[in-house]
Amino acid sequence: MLMKKLRFQKFKYNTYFIAGIENIHPQLMHNNENREDTLIRIVKDFAKNGLDVFQLRCKKTQDLDIVRMIYKISNVIENTNCKLCLNDNPRLAYQTKDVVDILHIGQEDICPHKAKEIIGQKMKLGLSITNISQMKKVPSCVDYLGVGPIYQTPSKHDASKPIGESQLQSIILKTNLPVIAIGGIKIENTKRLFNLGVSGVAIISELLQKQNNLDLLKKLKKIAKK
Repeated sequence: MLMKKLRFQKFKYNTYFIAGIENIHPQLMHNNENREDTLIRIVKDFAKNGLDVFQLRCKKTQDLDIVRMIYKISNVIENTNCKLCLNDNPRLAYQTKDVVDILHIGQEDICPHKAKEIIGQKMKLGLSITNISQMKKVPSCVDYLGVGPIYQTPSKHDASKPIGESQLQSIILKTNLPVIAIGGIKIENTKRLFNLGVSGVAIISELLQKQNNLDLLKKLKKIAKK
């Protein structure tokens, strides 16, 4: 029962990877793999090499396929410290609560209080913040903040205007919650973000556009706070 024991250890958000099958580029696919196979393989490799959180974000995938992927991912990260997060679907998060650790929602999604009612007290809840004015409405049921985009990002076509490092630091100073920076983040600027006080960095495209993505993750782990 090692998996169950690991799932209830203290949460770490230092290295946070977000992806869905739509983010998988053909150059990352091995022979006979489809996009889902490739995503699951990458998550498995990352989890075995210290990834703290993987968020499954599938905006164009049917619920049954998402549930299937959730359990496949759960199997490959078993016996690691990697936590599994589902984006913007409290009903499916509750349905798969035996393996999902976190639900993450955005400003335009379900109300955080309602989301928490659905998923229950044991599952963590993350909330996206796209500008400092939204800090006034962060309820106590939220466990961490995903703040950004910090920089211009190619990974989300409907992303808000980048807030920059100055506003990010202002948000950090206004909350006791862990802050995960997201949006246009490159390995080269993660050290600066940690120095600003973030608890973690969420990366998408930087870890999915290169064949040496595992080497990049290992580099990120060395930069991230222990």
